[in-house]
Amino acid sequence: MSDAAFAPGAAAEGIPSAAARLPLRLRLAGVAPWLYLAPTLLGLGIFVYWPLIHTVALSMTEWNLNPDQPARFVGLENYGRVASSTLFEHAWVNSLIYVGASIPLKVLAPVPLAVFVWSLGARGHAYRAILFLPTLISFVAVAIAFLWILNPIFGYAKAWLGEIGVRLPALLTDADTAIWTIIAISSWKVMGFNMLLYLAGLASINRDLIEAMRMDGASDGVILRRLILPLLTPTLFFVLISTVIFTIQQVFTPIDILTGGGPQNSTTNLFHMVYQYTFVTFDVGAGAAGTVMLFALLMAVTAAQILTLDRRVEYGR
Repeated sequence: MSDAAFAPGAAAEGIPSAAARLPLRLRLAGVAPWLYLAPTLLGLGIFVYWPLIHTVALSMTEWNLNPDQPARFVGLENYGRVASSTLFEHAWVNSLIYVGASIPLKVLAPVPLAVFVWSLGARGHAYRAILFLPTLISFVAVAIAFLWILNPIFGYAKAWLGEIGVRLPALLTDADTAIWTIIAISSWKVMGFNMLLYLAGLASINRDLIEAMRMDGASDGVILRRLILPLLTPTLFFVLISTVIFTIQQVFTPIDILTGGGPQNSTTNLFHMVYQYTFVTFDVGAGAAGTVMLFALLMAVTAAQILTLDRRVEYGR
């Protein structure tokens, strides 16, 4: 017999590899998770990550939405131009006001409402429906309705207050009151949704613990402070983060319909600033730069909240 017959290569001829001898089900086991994730990853890539990359690229160009005119590369010039503009100064200050006012109105105020409705048990369903109803109404419809109600000439509020001899102030045309009016309207619109989130968190609390504390002589205030609120902190943490992230976006519709960012840019915010740059003045590069700056700001705020507040969250067992 030839020595070649004992060569390692010759001995392996015709013998399938270890991987090939595995059943098809086992061979696909490592691929299956990626197949399940593929639709989600494809959607994220097309609708999230690619637009983000494209926005960063647009922020370094000068373009006016004219398809016949190619974009001109200008580097970081748009970022400096936006950061030094008066519009940006008003927008970021107003954004801080919107977010700061939203914490007591949208994050804290729904807590006692949720506790009240939850304490009623089955009797609280009617209150839950009434308080949640504004959330179901379109923000456009809400803004148009308040545009009619607060009209200083023939609005319903003027007629109602006139019956008791009170003069309606120019809430939407006064630079000192317009932003607070928009904050009040958006808070009324969103408060019911956050209350429902708190109700979901309260539903996970064992009522036997409350009865046990009552048997030990604890008052309702002690039960609320020592039991209910600590166990509600995970929901409170989620509502706080989502409110900070989405407040700037939520007030865009009332700003655009009720004031258009005025008077004198007193109600505009970073989200509305991006819209003005892109679709009002057709300065796409500045609008994209503002978008990237807004994205970076929201990421920084979210990271700071997660690093600082998550340590104080108490998760019930």
